[in-house]
Amino acid sequence: MKADTPLPGLERLMDVCRKHGLPLETSTPEPTAPGSGQLFLGSPFDPMLAASYRRLGSAVLGDFLLYTPGPHEDGLARINEGLRRNDAEPFRSSLVFGQEPSLAYYYGTVPLLADPRGVQPVIYIDAHDQMFVLPVASSVDRFFDLFSRYLEAVAVDPQYVEEHHSSIAFPWDVPELVAQDEPLVRMVEALRFDFLLKGDEHTRNWLARVRQCSRS
Repeated sequence: MKADTPLPGLERLMDVCRKHGLPLETSTPEPTAPGSGQLFLGSPFDPMLAASYRRLGSAVLGDFLLYTPGPHEDGLARINEGLRRNDAEPFRSSLVFGQEPSLAYYYGTVPLLADPRGVQPVIYIDAHDQMFVLPVASSVDRFFDLFSRYLEAVAVDPQYVEEHHSSIAFPWDVPELVAQDEPLVRMVEALRFDFLLKGDEHTRNWLARVRQCSRS
């Protein structure tokens, strides 16, 4: 993908943060950021993530922290190397590019599931007491769009308005938003993510809700 690759999801996420007074911090692009398809930690780098890094370096966008791509202690390479120390899934098969600040809720691309253009889907990883993995977007920019719509829901949540703490959990409470991503739903129905998912009741129920919402 070229340097002028449109990223409407990223633009929308930034606009939502501005409109609702949510955290929005960005740094200048890093000259060492990986390019589209470049081998990075052994796998091709996602073209939409590469396009995002051509626009900015690290960023805080609402409740999402985008890692800096440079060779820093808290950068993309070092963080993923640390997460992969035990060679365990889902970190072995994904490239984590961000998280919820200070919490072990991560977001990563999946190189093995790239489409013919090299575009990789995005998974959510809850690495707290139990490891949960949920597919949330068919691309990085679709993830940004999804997260912007989640933040819009949070901004009008009465509990958030009164207490600045939302009762809406991402992505568990927004299956109807995830279901709007038709390419992702097709991948879920084709069981493409099953090598990463746990067969637990919570995951099965959530995926069923996504499929049901997609047919509504």
